[in-house]
Amino acid sequence: MNDQIEKKVYSYIGFAVRARKVVFGKERIRAYIRAPRKKKLIIIAEDASDRTKRDTIVRCENKNVPYIIMFTKEELGRLLDKPGVSVIGLEEDSLIEAIEKVVK
Repeated sequence: MNDQIEKKVYSYIGFAVRARKVVFGKERIRAYIRAPRKKKLIIIAEDASDRTKRDTIVRCENKNVPYIIMFTKEELGRLLDKPGVSVIGLEEDSLIEAIEKVVK
């Protein structure tokens, strides 16, 4: 993906973080994927472990949840002020729509 798209998506995620509309952590991500929300979006770090990627992708595909593989664990962690985050879920519908438009 080109640099400009990544910067835009990164800033959208930053907005979601400030609005406290981001989910992370294994159990919270699993609950988010199962939740009855209409709009969902999972972002998986490019350098997440193969097991984490595979597990998350299978869960997303089973529940028809869109996902994007983008950024590094360090970049996602920097947004959340955590050491390294492999997977995040967004809970803000307008930001999910904006990211989907930019990525497609």
